[in-house]
Amino acid sequence: MSLSATYYTMIPAAWQGGRFFLAFWQNLWYDDTGRRMCMIRIAVCDDEVIFVRCLRDMVEALFEKQGMEFQCFVYTNAPELIQAHRKEEFQLLFLDIDMPEMSGMELAAEIRAMNSAAALIFVSSHSDFVFESFQFQPFRFLRKEWLAEELPDAVKAYCENYAKSGQTARLVLDDKRIVTKKLVEVVYFFSIRHHIYLVTLEETAELSAREYTLEKLEEQFSRSGFLRIHKSYLLNYRYVYHIGNDTVELTPHRLKKLPLSHRRSAAVRKRYQYFMRGEDDT
Repeated sequence: MSLSATYYTMIPAAWQGGRFFLAFWQNLWYDDTGRRMCMIRIAVCDDEVIFVRCLRDMVEALFEKQGMEFQCFVYTNAPELIQAHRKEEFQLLFLDIDMPEMSGMELAAEIRAMNSAAALIFVSSHSDFVFESFQFQPFRFLRKEWLAEELPDAVKAYCENYAKSGQTARLVLDDKRIVTKKLVEVVYFFSIRHHIYLVTLEETAELSAREYTLEKLEEQFSRSGFLRIHKSYLLNYRYVYHIGNDTVELTPHRLKKLPLSHRRSAAVRKRYQYFMRGEDDT
């Protein structure tokens, strides 16, 4: 059996032969104001023609199952995708890593150089690339040999994240004011002695020490993608640029490094991979 034929057998029989049919009233997607959310532009890029078409069919079927409005475009080389992205940005990109003209990593670097906040999902047969991919802050890393198992979870997680992009947390500040923050905008929490602080891309604010400890915040937000990297730091995994031996470098500016506890290092890396794949180890 050819490699392309092998890829095709990964697709569950129910997905083969076209898209799912959904009635117009099922699973409509609205934002917090009740308005229909914008159409999601998706790009799928892989130099293997049959595989990229199969992947497109799987992606389309899964997004239709989630009731999402979307457009899905196929590219077999990186330069064409870059040109299309410059004209009108994609919100989600599925990228093969091993491509002849330009690798998926180089393509991701080009996308990020455009200051694009697009979600990247790497699809590769080489799982050892997963740590190298951290620098591009991918949404997920999928293994081709496990695509039929991992892709549905990734699409579901993306759709949930898309819906929850407005998810908020009510927090009590030290001056007793109550503020509402979007979780995706919270970079990290940290403590100095008994003082607890919230850090976003815009500001740093002190929280009420009577209401919070890092342990309580970890319990509240760990399932929302926050990693306890150190006894004094609780970090949103979405802002991880690179996990080093004793520090975690943050994105998008790559200027800030937070300490990484040696005893927590293995667990942090493991949970980071779980979040990337949309799984949960708790």
